[in-house]
Amino acid sequence: MFVGKISMLEDKIDAMLQMQLVDLARMFTKRKELEVEAAFHADYDESLARMTVSQFWWDYPPQDKASGMKSDVYLRGIGTAWFTSADAVKTYLKNSQRSSLPKLANSLFALCEDMRLERICRARRPGTKRVFAQRHRIYGAYFGHKLRTHLSKGELADAVILLIYGWFTGAEWSAAESVGLTARLTPLYPILEGIEEAEHTAQVAASCEAMVDALAYWLDRDASSAYFWMQPGGGVAEPLPAGYQGELKRAKRLANEDVLPEQEGERQLPGQERLPTWHRESSDRSPGLLRFELERGSRTAALGSAPREGDAADQALAIVQGRSLRAQRTGAASGERRQQAAVPAAAGHGEGDVAAFATATWLAPERPTAAQEAAFRRLSERAAPLAKPLQRAIRRTLEQKRIAPRGDRLFGRLDKRLTRAFTQEMPRLFYKKRAPVPQLDAAFALLVDCSASMYDKMDETKLGLVLFHETLQSLRIPHEIVGFWEDADRVTEHEAPNLFQVAVGFGSSLASGSGAALMQLEPQQDNRDGFAIRCMTERLLRRAERQRILLVFSDGEPSAANYNDVGILDTYEAVMRARRLGIEVISIFLASGGTVHETERAAMRNMYGRSSIVVPRVEELTEQLVPILRKLLLKSIF
Repeated sequence: MFVGKISMLEDKIDAMLQMQLVDLARMFTKRKELEVEAAFHADYDESLARMTVSQFWWDYPPQDKASGMKSDVYLRGIGTAWFTSADAVKTYLKNSQRSSLPKLANSLFALCEDMRLERICRARRPGTKRVFAQRHRIYGAYFGHKLRTHLSKGELADAVILLIYGWFTGAEWSAAESVGLTARLTPLYPILEGIEEAEHTAQVAASCEAMVDALAYWLDRDASSAYFWMQPGGGVAEPLPAGYQGELKRAKRLANEDVLPEQEGERQLPGQERLPTWHRESSDRSPGLLRFELERGSRTAALGSAPREGDAADQALAIVQGRSLRAQRTGAASGERRQQAAVPAAAGHGEGDVAAFATATWLAPERPTAAQEAAFRRLSERAAPLAKPLQRAIRRTLEQKRIAPRGDRLFGRLDKRLTRAFTQEMPRLFYKKRAPVPQLDAAFALLVDCSASMYDKMDETKLGLVLFHETLQSLRIPHEIVGFWEDADRVTEHEAPNLFQVAVGFGSSLASGSGAALMQLEPQQDNRDGFAIRCMTERLLRRAERQRILLVFSDGEPSAANYNDVGILDTYEAVMRARRLGIEVISIFLASGGTVHETERAAMRNMYGRSSIVVPRVEELTEQLVPILRKLLLKSIF
């Protein structure tokens, strides 16, 4: 439980690393609601369903940072969540307050318990050895420097903690001044050896109390730095011994906690085999056969494998349910399911309570006014010099694909390159003309950030949208252009209304005169990007085209009620989900002033990965879009 240094710079979350930490923590602790945060100390609080990792690792290189934070998750998720006694921790911390060296007592107990938990982690998960080796390499270099500093200042209590850590890890620090101090710690080595073999937290607490009493005789000053720290509330009520060899499991919570009295005949029969209740047909969490008995029953002494009296209707119900589940997996009645499916408002790795009530309202385009039609014509004239060459290039490529022969065939027309008959063992000397005409089988969705920060970029953004619309319309490619924002004035604890303005829909995108509705997109209020991407993903999944592309026009990070801290992570999860479903997601970041800060680039990479295009000046947007559109259209030709 290390207290680390704090960076005063504007830290940006690493979305991929955060997701890895959360997934690891939930897997090890068997708690799906667990959240992982960065704090001064690495800790696990079962009552709050929260795990923290130390900020000490924040400023290290990415590989060292990942190894350090993962080691914290291993210690807390595999160790503290199962093997640390909450009662022993509470008792020790209460007793340490009465000691003459309370800070030293706390740090010593946290260090010794971590060493015991690390031994358990290495035994249960041998793959963690590499991460712990990296952890001790970083700590060794840092503590070696700190040891010399404490010795020069006469801070012996801090030096004792570091020397004990060095004894556990076998570190060799070349500080000549510590020779005398090391000799005074020799009587403690038998106690430290006992800690290495301790089975319970209470044994570690007793050993630490003995060491603190021994150190109190010659230390006249308490520790000044809390390198390791034990937080109140750590541990679990029913810890396991260190030598436990079984599988780590938690009792599944029922919807009600009623307890029925034990009855005769409910005990497990000797030698009776336990069969798992999960299988592929029951993987869906929706209510189904026997689901009420598994999740809403009362606690009894009977084990799950006890037989029950069957019913003639059970088999018929199981057959019907099995067929419906197979239909869901194979895609039958997909249209009906998509209409009823709810779009997830927030990611599974945590967000504020407001996001759980995010709602989507879709606004149809209104009839364009004469002023809007005139503005659209002006933008169309500006985009024409770029759109026309692009359209000609795409059509030329289509024609080349159509007439280009397919060579190296076993039959067909004889090729002119006959030298291969002598140079190759099995030559392919024939070619054939392409019978099928290549087509553009793609659907585009353009999602436009209409937050208030877009007030100085919306005009040039509309020019880029007109370029996309004119090019896709001329090539007969269906597309949709939607602006999104959140109505901050109507956000409550129970609802976060998100509005989606459909400027150009899939149904009208190929009709003449449909682009004038683009002029209706205007800057509004907040933006909840993750939710908007999920909504557009659901709409694109209804399309039958082979290639489905989602382009997101934005000027920076998401900003909405209770969303700022987790907006990057939530957007990243929405992007990853869309890509797993076969949708290509590309972000177009619209900067202002020509200067793009590295923090802005890092934030866009955290949300969209490498598929993020930065436009330093909004005036350069149309020039930047031409190669992007060309590449995407050529990929859709098969």
